[in-house]
Amino acid sequence: MGNSSRYKPLSYFALVFLLTWTPWFRAAHYSYQRGMDLYSNLFALLGLLGPFLATLIMIWSSGNQDLKRDFKQRLVDIRLIRPGYLPVILMLMPFALLLSTWLSVVVGRSADQFRFSRGLATMLPIIVLPPTFEELGWRGYGMDSLRARFGMLNATLLFSVLWAAWHLPLFFIDRNYQHGLWEMSPIYVINFFVSVLPAAILINWLYYKNNRSIVAAILFHMSLVATSEAFQTEQFTKCIVTAVLLIISIVVVASDRAFFFDEKRTFV
Repeated sequence: MGNSSRYKPLSYFALVFLLTWTPWFRAAHYSYQRGMDLYSNLFALLGLLGPFLATLIMIWSSGNQDLKRDFKQRLVDIRLIRPGYLPVILMLMPFALLLSTWLSVVVGRSADQFRFSRGLATMLPIIVLPPTFEELGWRGYGMDSLRARFGMLNATLLFSVLWAAWHLPLFFIDRNYQHGLWEMSPIYVINFFVSVLPAAILINWLYYKNNRSIVAAILFHMSLVATSEAFQTEQFTKCIVTAVLLIISIVVVASDRAFFFDEKRTFV
């Protein structure tokens, strides 16, 4: 048996979808009932834990001490982060947003987009919790399990499809961000799903370039969410952000072809 047998991507992602979609569809059900907001929010939060819970189940049920030690080290050892990548982790998304907002204003959109959102402090849980729980799962086990079966680029493309599909129930939860996109325009829904691809490429690039540091992935994901929430950014501008990130992703892939066209490999 090869080292890749330590990872079970099919079982992992099936478990993720079960642990996420089941509570999220319950959240959608309660979201349309008067006075049931508490239940809807609780099930929405429970579904968010899906990737992390699936990772814990897969690692601790494997009986593999190497997997357990590896997960713990990548979670607590901040020395895995290479200092030279820290500015990229923290500043790439603000740069992309500010550039996109400037382009948006140039073509006639409101300059108010440069203003901070109202009630920014209340958004802190949104900025911190989803990226943390997701990355504990995606980078804790999910992405490595795909890398054990596929080359880097193919694994990233497959992950982006799975990650996009994972969000689907959110579009059915009333008053949710994704539900609001559908009410505004199908174009913004399409943009949301397209935006997952460059996000996946960039997160995976930074994750592996920083010695598979889960903390590095969490910080970049937080930066992604924070820039989306911090300013009064229009959905039109978020389409520009997606285009900018796609261009950056293409440049990253083209400039680091050996990395992205690497064959499948197991890190534990």
